[in-house]
Amino acid sequence: MEINRIDTFSGHKAPIYSLEEGREPHFIYSAGSDGWVVEWNLQKPDVGKVLAHIEGSVYCLKLDRPSGIFWVGQNFEGIHGIQTEDQSRVFSISMPNKSIFDICFWDNQVWVAHDHGLISVLDKESQQLIKHIKSGDKSARKFCLLGQDKIAVGFSDGFIRVFNKKFELEFAWLAHELSVFSMIYDSVSNHLLSVGRDAKIKRWFLQSEKTHVVQEVAAHIYAIHDVVMSPDKQFFASASMDKTIKIWNVSDLNLLKVLDAPRYGSHKNSVNKLLWSSYEDYLVSASDDKNISIWKIH
Repeated sequence: MEINRIDTFSGHKAPIYSLEEGREPHFIYSAGSDGWVVEWNLQKPDVGKVLAHIEGSVYCLKLDRPSGIFWVGQNFEGIHGIQTEDQSRVFSISMPNKSIFDICFWDNQVWVAHDHGLISVLDKESQQLIKHIKSGDKSARKFCLLGQDKIAVGFSDGFIRVFNKKFELEFAWLAHELSVFSMIYDSVSNHLLSVGRDAKIKRWFLQSEKTHVVQEVAAHIYAIHDVVMSPDKQFFASASMDKTIKIWNVSDLNLLKVLDAPRYGSHKNSVNKLLWSSYEDYLVSASDDKNISIWKIH
């Protein structure tokens, strides 16, 4: 396996927490503590284009592909809808005065993860609140759809809780010693990969109360913030507070490569977010060092 750093995008003035792929895969979007939503073109590496400036930090940025509208989670203000074509703000949704860590589109529903165990469910078309779900006292951090009828939610108390479309809690288990930050679901094997603050990667077989760990790896020195699958589903990448990105084999969780600053000119601070683009299979990483790096892995 060979690693090449294709480019580095700079311009953000603060740590970057969110990455999203555009409707055309050579476009990617970033957001972070400076409140900027920035468009980058992988075909033409140059200065990014600022789509919006939101007051305060943005931890979550999600594109509704059919409409071309970005749902931007602004801490303490709510969610702003930004149209990519003309950068207009098409809606603003008032939300509880809490941080927004993740947004997930699930058919006509939009699930929003907040502080203090709160989940808000909205109607995508009307942007009206359907339901508040309170589960635990610690933050809801990450959503992962399990097929069409269930959604897994990772929490800062280390639990993964699975809900159905009727907003009912179906089952839950203590997955990590501390926060669950990211998950990947494989529908073929019914396995769920999870990562968290305890720096471990765990593979789970999902079966209601019989959910159990299949494999566990002490993967990083410090917290793992994100995990993403390659487009061909042969590999996955993990991003950590220890400043490294690691490439793994999906089938057996074998470590294949470590992308760090000394060997590959990787990030100098915590790596917060990853995106494995369908454009040229580029792996995109975002960091506390305010930079976005583009990697070719082959």
